[in-house]
Amino acid sequence: MQEYKTRKGISIYALLAFVVLGNGILYFLTFFLNSYIEVSLIKIFMVVFSVYCLIYVLRVVSLVYIIREDGFEISSLWGFNKILIPFNEVNGYNIQIGKINGLRLSGFGKTQYCFGRSVIENVGITHMFVTSNKQVIYIHTENMSYGISPEKVEEFEDFLIRKGYEKGDFKIKINRNRDLFKKRSFFIPFIIVTLIILLITLNPLILYLMNKLPSKMPLFFDATFKPIIFGTGKQFAFKQMTYGVLNMIILICMHYAAYFCAKYDKRSAYKYIYISLITAITFLLIQLRILNLYL
Repeated sequence: MQEYKTRKGISIYALLAFVVLGNGILYFLTFFLNSYIEVSLIKIFMVVFSVYCLIYVLRVVSLVYIIREDGFEISSLWGFNKILIPFNEVNGYNIQIGKINGLRLSGFGKTQYCFGRSVIENVGITHMFVTSNKQVIYIHTENMSYGISPEKVEEFEDFLIRKGYEKGDFKIKINRNRDLFKKRSFFIPFIIVTLIILLITLNPLILYLMNKLPSKMPLFFDATFKPIIFGTGKQFAFKQMTYGVLNMIILICMHYAAYFCAKYDKRSAYKYIYISLITAITFLLIQLRILNLYL
């Protein structure tokens, strides 16, 4: 077994900068907003964004490449996240120097470092574990390539040559079948989001038609959830229905974004539906809180 450390780059500093600057900008925006819904959405996405970035920071810190008896292992999070690439599945490799040329589908980084899934020029769909673009080795298999940036690139390449792997360019494969609804990881969240949107839209309408809404209902709240504008029950129902329509538009946009992403990698496409899910849950919880206080 031979371990290879990653080449040092700016990835950790860039990720930490994303956390600090991203949250700083979002927090700064809250001073100019006086809407409970907008502030709530910003706070939720601040938390999600921070956790997402910090997970990648931990993966960078703990990342190591290992040559085992049966294949190449990419290990992170101190062994909790492992990917094994069997030797018999590898059909070649590629080495690129300098700017990473490709389309990022998921993860972080682009030209100087990259984590997640990308479409790399002359390589194809690639799972990236690259901390520096000085020299990147792409291990190619039939279904997926893997990008790594070990410190001792020459030594690693010598091993690839001894194993009989040839260096070359590879074609980018396009998925002709992009039917995402056949996968539970997309279909189930999509159904959940749709049901939540229907609940956001129809719940206030049904309450209004059943005369369950008071004659006076809050329409707008400030950042502290204090009502600042009141209206009739009919106006409240209509406003809540517009939030449902807004969430439906977001769902449609996320679906088309996922469909485009699935052209290259279906697994990376599923993340878009969760953006819609988080947004819809936020609107539903706010609506339920309002109804609980004023009904």
